[in-house]
Amino acid sequence: MDDTIEYILEYCELPPLNRPEYDSDSDTYDLYFAERVTYNPYNLEQELICIPFETLEEASETLNKVLKIYYETEKEDKTKHEEVSPCLQDA
Repeated sequence: MDDTIEYILEYCELPPLNRPEYDSDSDTYDLYFAERVTYNPYNLEQELICIPFETLEEASETLNKVLKIYYETEKEDKTKHEEVSPCLQDA
């Protein structure tokens, strides 16, 4: 797993908030993520995290990898929930 994907998984909420957007000021293709919610004793607002890429291909490849991870995780969570739900219904 490359450093960008590791950073996204560590500090960002999935899924991304957008598809790659071109920023003419910086000449990059940007993906935006919501900051991962963690314990926040100062009640600070959740920040946006922008990950810039030099090419659209790099941005799109990262988007696809992150979405794949997101959907696999969601599928696993749903499966776990369905496995637990029948037990809860009997209780």
